[in-house]
This record gives sequence, structure tokens and C-alpha cells, in this order.
Amino acid sequence: MLKKVFKIVILILMVIGICYGISITFKKTLPDKLQKEAENNIFNMIQTKTAEVTNFYTYGRSFNISGKLGNVSKDNFESVKLVVTDGLEFEKSYSLSYRFNENNLEFFSGDSINTAIIIDELEDDFEYYVLLRLKLNNSVNAKYYSFRNLSEHENIEYYTVTKDGINRKAIVDFSNRNHDNKEYSLLTLGMTREENLPEEVYDIVIDAGHGGKDVGEKSGTFTEAGITLEYANLLKQSLEEKGYKVKLTRDDNNSESFTSTNMYSENGRISIACKSKAKLMISFHVNNGAKNLSGFEIYSPSKSDLKFAEMMANKIKEYSNINFSNNKSFKKSDGVYVRNFTNNVIKEYENTANKKGYEPYNLTTETPYLYTIREVGGIATEAYVDGRNTAYDKNEYYNSNQGIECYQIELGYIKTDLEIIKNEKENYIRAITEVIENNY
Repeated sequence: MLKKVFKIVILILMVIGICYGISITFKKTLPDKLQKEAENNIFNMIQTKTAEVTNFYTYGRSFNISGKLGNVSKDNFESVKLVVTDGLEFEKSYSLSYRFNENNLEFFSGDSINTAIIIDELEDDFEYYVLLRLKLNNSVNAKYYSFRNLSEHENIEYYTVTKDGINRKAIVDFSNRNHDNKEYSLLTLGMTREENLPEEVYDIVIDAGHGGKDVGEKSGTFTEAGITLEYANLLKQSLEEKGYKVKLTRDDNNSESFTSTNMYSENGRISIACKSKAKLMISFHVNNGAKNLSGFEIYSPSKSDLKFAEMMANKIKEYSNINFSNNKSFKKSDGVYVRNFTNNVIKEYENTANKKGYEPYNLTTETPYLYTIREVGGIATEAYVDGRNTAYDKNEYYNSNQGIECYQIELGYIKTDLEIIKNEKENYIRAITEVIENNY
């Protein structure tokens, strides 16, 4: 009897094993079949003519693109959109800004550099196709165009922010593929699951302003460098408890080497931040100003959606006893500021360049003035420190098409807010952590 039961058990296990093996085989071959079907669908829907990409980059979690499509009549034009599709059931469209230059339709991702295609929202283990959707007045159906890379940049390797211990890798890829003896240029986003981030890649980078020989603002025995480092360490600990992988630009071990001019050196704060490939950067500082100024300020990137900064500002005000700053200069909303170069400052920089004998930088009134915001954002934020001004090292990442979304938090004014800054650390950190967790 026992032998019979044993044989039945063995037989059941064998059947289960065979079924499991078949299911694994099916799971492995099915995606290939679906991928072939998806690719055929794409080739059947796109035009043989391609749209030309003149620039593409990631900024934070957002993928942005700009370029042109020739021979489009302005009089016959109805709309243009950016489309992401898997070639099967998924399709999502994104708004594009555009203008006409003669018969060329020039397009670029919407007005906010941090709200285009949010890569982290795409599911893993899929290849997505990025297309241009053009609708003309005299055509019932829209036309779809693939993209050809005419920029100076190569493909991007991107890692999503850690969620529930899981990361995904996205390859932003321009490639040529053959179909029915015709060669097509395609732009794809290939998503794959990664159990862990590579050792050198981080989710978030935290910058403690000043440090080393540059102590920043001072009041008695308190220095800006000391205050910001304490805040940075607390925020790092809080975010790591939430599962994020966090990098500090400086700590007790490397602060001594910092000066006010070596931020772009190999071991400087900007280089450390950019090497991390983080998506978000928080930079802590303390303000100095007239005695009638008080309160905190969050400085945001220009050309960006300010919602994240506004949420941080409102949450800090809700959780702490610090007030919104009463500073009116560069203010966009309560506690939120955007400081760009002004025409007068641009003229001063041009005069300095002429005196020192180097070509002036190509600055505009949309170029962020604060270097922590500007220089970690690469081409998205018009980073420009390319070594021509020998007072600073070259920022090796100034021309990068992978930018970090950076916010500089001025914790308060050292003359009027020092006691609050000292006593409200936990509430500050709680507020910032909560907003990051809910949005990243």
C-alpha cells in the first residue's frame, strides 16, 4: 500500500514538474512572439520619413526631446504630440511645444523640463517605442513618425528610483532596424527589472553647502557648513529608512579638501553629485541678509514645474515653526524662488571674460544663477563651466544629457532664524522626507 502511495506521489510530482517546465518555456517564448508582433505593428504604422532629433536628455525622472520634421504646411497643421507605445495595447501621448520655421515643424518637450515622459511610470520588461504623432486638417487619420538621432549625444542608460527594494533599468536607444528590406530608424525605451542599483548609482544625492576651508555664514560658534552637514546627515538617515539609496556630496571625511572654487574638481561636490546618477538632489544652505529678512526659501530650476517645490514649502511650513521668507526678490510663490541670470549680471560676466581674455559664456535670462542647481542639470539647465575660466576646474558633466533635478533649500537667515534652524531640524527633515516619498 505504501509503495503504491509513494508511486502516486512521485507521478504527481513528475506531472507538476513537466507542467512547470512547459510554463517556463511558454513564458520565455511568448514575449519574443509578442515583441515580433509589436515591431510589425510599429513598422506598419510609421512613415518612411523620420523626424530629426536635435537634442534629448533626462532631467530627474523626465525624458525630454526636441527636433524637427520637414515639409509640414503651417496652414494645414492641426496638432503634434509625442507618443509612447508598446506596439500592442499601451499608448500614451504627451504634449509638445512647437513652432514653424519656414516649412519645418520644430518641436520640443513641454515648457517644464521635469514633467515630460516620466520614465519611472513605465512598466518593466517592455520595449516602448517613442513616436511623433502629426495630425493635419486634410487627413482623417494621424500620421506617425519615428525618430533619427542628429544630436551630439549617445544613448542613455537610466535607472529608476528604488521602490519596494526594486529598481529598473531603461535604455534610451536610437537604432536602425530592417523591415521588408527597408531600413528604419527607431527610438525605443527598453525597460528591464534590476534587483539592485549598480554600486556607483544612487537615487538621491544630498549636498551640505560649503565645508572645509569654506565655512559659509557664521554666527558665534555656529557655521553654515556645520549646520548644513547636520541637516544632510539627518535627511540621509531618514531617506535610507524609507528604502532610498542616498549619497552625500560631503561628510566628515572629505570636507577638509573643500574650498570655494574646487567644486568642479574630480573630488568636488558637483562631480560627486553627477557621478551618482541620482534623480533628485537637495542642497542645504543658510542665508545672510538684512536684519529685517527672515524665513526659509526653496530655490527651484528655471523652466521647471514648481509643484514639487511648492509641496515641500507648504509641508515645511505645516510641520515646523519656521515661516515662509519675506524676501520678495526672485519669489514665485510662498517659500518658492527661481533665480536666473539678469541682463546686468550677464554683462558683468562678459566684462570679466573680456578682461581675462576668454570667450564669454553663452548665458541667458533662463540660465539658473545658483551653480548647485545649474551645473548638476547638464544641458537641461544650461550648465556652462567648461574650463575656459581658469579660476575654476572644468565641470566634466556640463554637457551631459543626464541631469539631476536639484532644489536648494535656504533653511533661514542666520541673523534672525538661527534658533529656529537649530530647534526645528526634525520637523524640517520629516517634511522633506514625506514629500519625497510621496512624489519619488
